[in-house]
Amino acid sequence: MTESFDLVSRKPIKSVGDLVLDVSRVRESSDQHKLWFRGHSSASFRLLATVGRPAKYGGRRKRFTRKDEAQLLHRFRRRAFPQDRSVTTAGYAIFVARHHGLPTRLLDWTANALFGLYFCCIQHPGKDGRLWAFRQRSYEHVQDAFEIAHAKTEAELYRIIEPRKRIKIVHPVFNSARLVAQDGGFTWQSDPWASLESFAGAAFEPENLDIRHLYSWQVPANRKAPLLRELSGLGVSHRSVFPDLDGIARSLWETEVLWNGG
Repeated sequence: MTESFDLVSRKPIKSVGDLVLDVSRVRESSDQHKLWFRGHSSASFRLLATVGRPAKYGGRRKRFTRKDEAQLLHRFRRRAFPQDRSVTTAGYAIFVARHHGLPTRLLDWTANALFGLYFCCIQHPGKDGRLWAFRQRSYEHVQDAFEIAHAKTEAELYRIIEPRKRIKIVHPVFNSARLVAQDGGFTWQSDPWASLESFAGAAFEPENLDIRHLYSWQVPANRKAPLLRELSGLGVSHRSVFPDLDGIARSLWETEVLWNGG
């Protein structure tokens, strides 16, 4: 017996009320498991982990390989050690590295639908955005974050996360205020160079697939600015999404521009 997940397109989001109402409908139509959200400011962006995306810098471009991924993590550990001694274990370090922007196979999600919508609207004002959400299948086979965190070496870590075709949920070790504030979680795949949505309909062994449904909502470009004002009025800003000094500073000038700009 195998399992698969489906891809479901919902109606475009034109107001916060539209989203809240439709998310409620989705929840009522299925089981009790929570939804996880991810916002893309361009509808053309795919559900690809950072290590699976082409990296661009200084006019050059590179696609990371599995070998690059492991080497980047190991080099991060060596250089981060003076600031965080816990990175001696590769499994813990992958969470820290993702938090600080190193390309990894961890794809970020939030349990907060309004935070997901916020990310849809903060960039690319001339392009439609897209809000993604998935419902997890069960809690029975969800990856234990501590099993990953205790992996001492890159070789041990990758023995855990890539032996077969898999799409797994990881409820992370909450090692930052940002993860706590966003009620964050991750998915990871044994093949992070293929987009998550490209696996819709594919057959998986039941213990290797944690997603039941994958949903998407289009966010029209001309609704991004009004949506940001709605979200701001509901207390959703860079400060609430990123509860650190950077988030406070950015939210102050963004709010000033949003409400008092020309």
